[in-house]
Amino acid sequence: MEYKESLSFDAEDKTIEEILFKTMRKYRIPRYQRPYAWSGDEIQDFWNDLIGNVGEYFLGSLIFNYETVEKDNIIEIIDGQQRLLTITLFMSVLRDICREIGEDSYADKIQKECIAFESIRGDQSVRIICGDSTREFFEKYVQKDKEAILSTKNLNKEWTVIKDNYIFFKEKLMHKINKSSDKASQLDCIKDFYEKVAYLRVIWIKIEDEADAYTIFETVNARGLDLNVADLLKNAIFKEVKNDSGVDIAKKIWLELVTTIEEAVWEVSKFIRYYWLSKYGHISEKRLFKAIKNTIKDYKKFLHELNNSAKVFSLITSGNEEDFYDIKEGAQIYKALKAIRVMRVSQCFVLFMAIIRNLDKIPMKIARLFTLIEKFTFNYLTICNMPSNRIEKIYSKYAIKLENVIDTPMKKNLLKNIQSIFDNLQNELKELRPPFQIFEENFREVYYKNSEPGRLLLRYILSSLNSVYDTGEMLPDFTVVNIEHILPRKPDKAWGVNKREISSYVNKLGNLTLLKKEINRSIGNKPPKFKIKGLEKSKIAITEELVKEIKRSKYKWNESSINKRQKCFADLAYNKVWNF
Repeated sequence: MEYKESLSFDAEDKTIEEILFKTMRKYRIPRYQRPYAWSGDEIQDFWNDLIGNVGEYFLGSLIFNYETVEKDNIIEIIDGQQRLLTITLFMSVLRDICREIGEDSYADKIQKECIAFESIRGDQSVRIICGDSTREFFEKYVQKDKEAILSTKNLNKEWTVIKDNYIFFKEKLMHKINKSSDKASQLDCIKDFYEKVAYLRVIWIKIEDEADAYTIFETVNARGLDLNVADLLKNAIFKEVKNDSGVDIAKKIWLELVTTIEEAVWEVSKFIRYYWLSKYGHISEKRLFKAIKNTIKDYKKFLHELNNSAKVFSLITSGNEEDFYDIKEGAQIYKALKAIRVMRVSQCFVLFMAIIRNLDKIPMKIARLFTLIEKFTFNYLTICNMPSNRIEKIYSKYAIKLENVIDTPMKKNLLKNIQSIFDNLQNELKELRPPFQIFEENFREVYYKNSEPGRLLLRYILSSLNSVYDTGEMLPDFTVVNIEHILPRKPDKAWGVNKREISSYVNKLGNLTLLKKEINRSIGNKPPKFKIKGLEKSKIAITEELVKEIKRSKYKWNESSINKRQKCFADLAYNKVWNF
């Protein structure tokens, strides 16, 4: 571990007992720390360390800021919160097991020496004050005694992790303890685990300057989860952005940003990178934080810009149709975005952020650009699975060009310059469009997948193809129709084939059509001659065309029919529906 020369700190070899159990000091997790996140491998490793520990075991380094002691008699945990909270959680399980086997006095010892302090009046206060998102649940169900954590329901992600870890430790400990037939032996087993935790050794590092605390947090990678871009940036922002009239602006805005992104079901680090790509330049996530540090001078302004862009990003990734009502060409933009979401592609969000962020400054219609990117995405990524990193760089390049043109004080040729950017982008995407031969080859592999994302994509494809046959527009909402296998996956005997014989082609796109739900339920696995009566009830154009095709073939529907229809779909898809 290396620190810059100006950092001042003390380091000693200590045990967890010395640091946490037998001390009257209270600890606090600072505002810039990530929520509790140890799970899975980290918890399993912790358990393995304990049961494999025949003597003292080294747990790594823990870093504490003692600057806060003089002010409020509390020590801040700079690095080590995941381990210390996990130890507290583990000791709470030992405590609760003691209660279950009737060893209340030892349960009291664990509670008062390891988890909480007890005053002369009998009041208790916790030894570790958790971060905001963790505190309520952790204090009530872990640090307080005699609370039923196992009965809790409808928990958020972080609280679920805490409960799952509690269950993991309890199951493991009960398995060990139940090997003992009498209560005395069970208590000895509990005491043995108590000592294993108490004698875990660490390098205790003490600093006495808040600025050093931020720097060390940024530098250190302790055992467990590596710090990601969001963790590091949060630390830097909290360090640089000071309170305003007693209000913790950094904490307030950062929480709003994180809430916005998490409600859109995205990772904060990925959003930060996409924001950077949309405004500053293409860079890997590994190099991103260094680039931010080298570029950003005003962290308060940067935080506000990030927060505003988080709202734009949320609109792009998860906004509903009504969210676009007040946006110029909102209906067309939403239609393209909805399709791109179904394709589960996100690289183009980099460019979309730059466009929507500056929508009121763009003096032209831009919905056609969203439609263009929808069509390109279908060709290049969804069907042909071409390299996505190349596309990400292109979208970043044009997003920054757009930002630069809009930010220039010379507005005389703004329309012309923006039009030139969009034209150049269109030409570049056209050049990258795979040729028909490659598209057709890959389109042969489009088939039914029994998952919600897979079914949704197929409904989008079939509904889009429907527009070729329909005299009106494509189906208003492809999410409300059902996919029907013409040749059923479990065919009736009248089909003359069995499930094994048709397995290689029954799920191909050529064997699928769209039906309203009520018709879909009524026709079952009947052969074409009988099934046609149900299909004829449909007013969906692609299914009406299918009925004509089956009648022309005198009710024959087999592998050849399916492959022929799939080949026809490939031609329609490339040359009409997704042509640009």
